[in-house]
Amino acid sequence: TKGAEAGLQENLKQLVDRGYKAHWLSADEAAAQLGTDTWHGAIMDTRGGTVQPFGYSRGLCRAAQQEGAQVFGASPVSEVKREGGKWVVRTPRGSVRADRVLLATNAYTGFHSPGLNDQLARSIIPAASFLVATEPLSDNLQKTILPEGQCFSDSRKFLLYGRKDAAGRMLLGGRGFLREPKSRRDFKHVEKALRQAYPMLSDLKFTHHWSGRIAVTRDYLPHVHEPEPGLMMALGYTGRGVALATALGGAMGTYAATGDKGHLPLPVTPITPIPFHGARAIYAGAIFAWYRALDALAN
Repeated sequence: TKGAEAGLQENLKQLVDRGYKAHWLSADEAAAQLGTDTWHGAIMDTRGGTVQPFGYSRGLCRAAQQEGAQVFGASPVSEVKREGGKWVVRTPRGSVRADRVLLATNAYTGFHSPGLNDQLARSIIPAASFLVATEPLSDNLQKTILPEGQCFSDSRKFLLYGRKDAAGRMLLGGRGFLREPKSRRDFKHVEKALRQAYPMLSDLKFTHHWSGRIAVTRDYLPHVHEPEPGLMMALGYTGRGVALATALGGAMGTYAATGDKGHLPLPVTPITPIPFHGARAIYAGAIFAWYRALDALAN
């Protein structure tokens, strides 16, 4: 729509003003890059790229272990408490004593350990992102859809984002519900969106369905907290956590090692719970319905 294009043009201006190599694609140019004429224009940001998030996480874990870090899975934290000048982190499998603790549980804050850090859990809305993957595309479709390995996201309120994977499957993601999916039926809206965006893929089967939580803050920005000296918290990436959490994680690590807040790209702020957080399913549902209506009108 014209309104969406105006917003993207303003985003492009900000990128260019900051020296980034980005440029506008006309409708025809966008269609050649995306392999569909669904969208009417686009920003091409040549800094972009894709990663397999699970593989990336495993790689970070291996890198940390090679530097001497110990990693313990299946150890949900039941208590974080100050004792004798140290922080004690307790789990069902044992406890750890440390000078500094960083809580980086993002959208899963309070999810696995109800009652722990309730105030922090009430400072975010844990929404879900739903993804689907098709069977591998044919050689002809591979050559026309995202032919150079591009990835994309769009400008609608319930944005869509997509790419191809190493096996040539088409992956598409979008926002879902506040709850975890219960069956494949909960992914129908993403399957429908993919068929609408790429009608030539309508006959392909969907072979994979999965979801993950994202943490949405009131201002849509990440938050850094330190309610007590040595107890640090970082969360709230609103769906951009692969890049933002990596960058902020490095800064938090430097702060933990040096105590110099000048290394942090964001201010340390008090934890501020969202009002009426217990009723989030009601008002978030109303907001989601409103966004869907706006997207329908825009199309």
